[in-house]
Order: sequence, then structure tokens, then C-alpha cells
Amino acid sequence: MVCTAKPAFRWLLAIAAIAFSTCHAWGQSAYSPPFWEVRSGNNVVYLFGTIHVGKADFYPLPSRVDSAFRDSNVLALEADPANQQEAVTAIMSAMYTPPDNIENHLAPALLSSVAEVSAGYGLPFEQIRQMKPYLLMFTLTALEYERLGYSAAQGLENHLSQRARSDGKRVVALESMLGQMQMLDNLSPKLQTEMLQITVDEIANAEVAGLVGAMIEAWRTGKVGTLEEVLTVEERRLPDGLANEFHQRFLTERNVNMAQQVERMLATGERAFVAVGAMHMVGDGGIPAILAERGYQVTPLH
Repeated sequence: MVCTAKPAFRWLLAIAAIAFSTCHAWGQSAYSPPFWEVRSGNNVVYLFGTIHVGKADFYPLPSRVDSAFRDSNVLALEADPANQQEAVTAIMSAMYTPPDNIENHLAPALLSSVAEVSAGYGLPFEQIRQMKPYLLMFTLTALEYERLGYSAAQGLENHLSQRARSDGKRVVALESMLGQMQMLDNLSPKLQTEMLQITVDEIANAEVAGLVGAMIEAWRTGKVGTLEEVLTVEERRLPDGLANEFHQRFLTERNVNMAQQVERMLATGERAFVAVGAMHMVGDGGIPAILAERGYQVTPLH
């Protein structure tokens, strides 16, 4: 599971980033990411499955996506990347209170692996020892993304948030950054540790670049079935009980909550452009599938 480092809010921008990228040169004609139109009578909401980090070649957005964004009055994101104060508060909630620290919570072998991987990025262990396992996971993920040339600053949420404010659109958050951190904090210690172990192993074994390529190719071409396969690689590496816990807490509960908020947007008649991580859009439990099951007209536009 992998993201960008440095300013605290960047770690949080990558919170759903089990998404990865590649270096291919893509023409606009080949760029057709996951995108849906949801209708209820004459009311329309657009759903855009995003990648939380990016590169310059993600832009301009495909014309169909760009047109829908321009025609919308509201931008809805998982969390608002412009709210840096909330990001700092969320980061602080994911730190141990001294004298407690990560050394009291990890087995010696994993602790040694974490220190080795961190050193590879020039990150002294002293700078990470107060981080809880999930924040440490995102930090290492961020550093690996950065090493590969990708950043949250060029991610789609950041791009859309800046455009929306420039265009005078209202920006709403479907979740709070603090709420996301609290959700992760409430995962069982065993699951948190296993997620960190998977991240460390992927980085140490140089697996990330391959996941990156497969992820972005599926995302760019709108192959949602392939995209789901790539996005659930880490989940499938978890023991069954932990995989069920992860899926329920990280996906099922959040997807249902976000789908309910989309329903409320449809009820108001205000045209909204909803951009959330692609992981929340794919599969039978994704937001488009939930809305279709509830009787809304959901049309793929990719």
C-alpha cells in the first residue's frame, strides 16, 4: 500500500491510495477513466473514480469528464485537501503520546524492516518513531510514490479542488480527515500491523512499480474489472479474518455512507460532481453498484 511525503496534509491526500501510476505516454483518445452518470428523474450526479496522486500527464482531463465538471455546481470529495488545519489535527491524532512509541507495538523483525526501508529514503527512525502503524504505512507509501515521480499535489482531488474554488463552485467533503484517521485507529492492532508489513514487503521487494503500471493502465482505459483486481491485491494478501475486517471497515461501511450522501444530492436537484478514490467505485459493493441496486439510473461513461 503506497503515497507522498513532506507536508502533513499530503499524507492524508493519499489515504485511499492503494492506487498506483505509470510512465506511459497517453493520448487523449486512450484516456477514459472510471466515470458514471447517476439519474433520478431530471436530477443528475456524476461519479468520478480518482487516483490520489498524479503527474502532469493526467491533464487535461478527458473532455467528457471536463465537461461534466464544468456543468456541475458542487464538487464533492472524500476530504477537502484545502483544509490544512484539519489535516494537521488528523495527523496529530495518529501519533503516539510519549513515552509510548512504535517500538512498543511492532515485533523486532518488522521494526527492523521499517527502519531499513525508512533509511533508504533518508528518513531517520527518530522522525517516525511516534507514528502509529497506519500513519507509518502512509508515510512510507508517500515516499515510494515520490521516488517514482508522483505527488499528491498533482493528484486529481487537489486539481479539482483548486479548479472548483477558482470557478466559484461549492466544495463539500463526504468524510473528514480526522474521521478517516479515527476509522483507521479503530482497526484491530493485528490488522494495522499486517497492513504495515505488506507495505514494507512491497517496497523492499521492488513490487510497487509493477503494481503502479497495472493500476494506471486499468484506470486510464476504464477497465473496472481489472482495476478492482489490482486495487484489492493487498486485501487478498491478508488472512481471511483480517481481510473481512478491512473490507467491512475500509470499504463497505464507507461506501454505503457515501452512497447515501449522493442520494441526498440527487434529491436536492443540485448538479454535483463526486470525485472519490477508484477503490470506492468498483465492484458489487462500489458506490455505482449500490445506487443502481437502489433503483437509480446509473450509466457508465467510460
